[in-house]
Amino acid sequence: MNLDPNSLKLEPENVHLMRILEKGKLSLNLGASRRIGVLTLGYKTKIPVVIHSGLSKKWETLFKTELPGIFFGFEVRF
Repeated sequence: MNLDPNSLKLEPENVHLMRILEKGKLSLNLGASRRIGVLTLGYKTKIPVVIHSGLSKKWETLFKTELPGIFFGFEVRF
């Protein structure tokens, strides 16, 4: 889910993530979809689910001085 700070709209979003750094139960992830780019912190739970939260930015406003959005979601690992 992605929360846009300008419109305060909460929108569902499918994002492909890549782990950049992993230490214990925490991971730093970089991801993207066609609409947004995200930087998340993931937390591995005891069940095969990773909870993600972080910042998102639309591609067209990536280098502008607008506030980033808030991203949160989950990943199911098999």
